[in-house]
Amino acid sequence: MNDKPEYSAIILAGGQSSRMGRPKAELPFALGTMLDYVVAAMLSVFDELVVAVAEPRRYAWEGYGARSIDDRVPNRGPTSALEQALRETRFDRAFVCSCDVPFVNPDLARKLCDMLGDDDVLIPYVDGKLQTLHAVYRKKCAKVLATMRSKGEHRLHEIVNFAKVRVVPEEEIRALDPELLSFFNVNTPEDYQRALKLMDEKYKM
Repeated sequence: MNDKPEYSAIILAGGQSSRMGRPKAELPFALGTMLDYVVAAMLSVFDELVVAVAEPRRYAWEGYGARSIDDRVPNRGPTSALEQALRETRFDRAFVCSCDVPFVNPDLARKLCDMLGDDDVLIPYVDGKLQTLHAVYRKKCAKVLATMRSKGEHRLHEIVNFAKVRVVPEEEIRALDPELLSFFNVNTPEDYQRALKLMDEKYKM
């Protein structure tokens, strides 16, 4: 009998990628795309995966505990996309990340879900800011996000003023991920080249 709690994961992959100049989700990475790689990481430990995408199509990984949904409100940022995705999840807790964190640590992600306790949201505070796209949200936060949008608030970090939020300090995160590689974002072509180099070094180990 498996007594492990069941958690969902959400990947937001509908961003504009303006600094990159092309969709980050489709960047070649490892044996597929960057999105494929992050999907595989999440599926290795989570019971369900919902991926919010800008362009609906059939993905190779769908049907293996993962499915995509259309980010129906373009150019509204992650708040709207996350609201939609949370409404689609089956389980009460969901780890949320973007598609541009190729070194996201799935074990750390699941540990963060374990740490949620009685709060509605758990957000790491790393590199001097709240990491709202490397965080855990309860399913009911879909209603919180809808309330935020109805008040004209589309900045996800403002959820601290609308929900019961636990902020995890960087030193606590470093105990689980000493180099904080899980939080490395690929935002620019330079970041992408660094990620490719790190991946090459990983395969050589």
